[in-house]
Amino acid sequence: MSKKKKIACLIASGVILAVLCLFTYMLGLAFKLTTVEYTIKAKVNQQICIVQLSDLHDAQFGEDNKDLISSVRNKHPDLIFMTGDMINKDTQDLSRLKNLITESCKIAPVYYGFGNHERIWQKVHSPDLSQIIKECGATVLENKYVDLTINGNSVRIGGYSGYYGTPHMVSNDAESQKSFWQFKKLFENTNRLKILLAHIPTPWIDWEYINKYDVDIVFSGHYHGGEIKVPFAGGLYAPYIGYWPQNTEGVFYGSKGVCVLSTGLGSEHVLRFNNPPQIVVADLVSNE
Repeated sequence: MSKKKKIACLIASGVILAVLCLFTYMLGLAFKLTTVEYTIKAKVNQQICIVQLSDLHDAQFGEDNKDLISSVRNKHPDLIFMTGDMINKDTQDLSRLKNLITESCKIAPVYYGFGNHERIWQKVHSPDLSQIIKECGATVLENKYVDLTINGNSVRIGGYSGYYGTPHMVSNDAESQKSFWQFKKLFENTNRLKILLAHIPTPWIDWEYINKYDVDIVFSGHYHGGEIKVPFAGGLYAPYIGYWPQNTEGVFYGSKGVCVLSTGLGSEHVLRFNNPPQIVVADLVSNE
């Protein structure tokens, strides 16, 4: 083999090795637990630290999720939000979820909002999922809200797993839609800081409902950060949106409110690529 061919082979081998190393690294990110921190101005006098966990899909970080729980504990949150799809719709063993909720409740109050997987699980399984979660110590907010005082701040926390403002996209049942509109009317009718756990972000960031409805802060997930993040091109796919979604993570500001969109922690079928599991830490600070 000539000297030029040897050099060409070495270069080609080096490029292939580099690509394989990069591919392996990006694939490995699917198992690397990360934290993203946001500071959000809100109607508060004293800071509130919120940890959001979303879209776990039965994933596990350390035995019994000890690494995930430890990471949450180290952030010293005032509140913990679980914003849906923490299980899969066909999950048979809820012990992992129950342990995560129980241990999280030892750190801070936990508020749990349903996702589409919890809704489906609830329809086809028994016993009642809401009751199981409550027995672990969390407060379930599915078409419900609670008022509380946290660090001297008056707060209302609500939860709705469907399309806020468009309930017909989830149910054709007139009673269900009536229930939603009643919830919406009551939830928004307050001077408290209004925080909504809304698993599906589509209405808020893609239909710009953060410019329409009187909700201060929305915590969402569902998009999984686009599942596969293509370098320089962004997320590949988001449920209900399709390929190359425009918005897959971050904080989105509107004239009425703010939407915090998590990339989540797991995935149902597609292995996350170049897309590390994410814990969201949101520090609410005074807007004055």
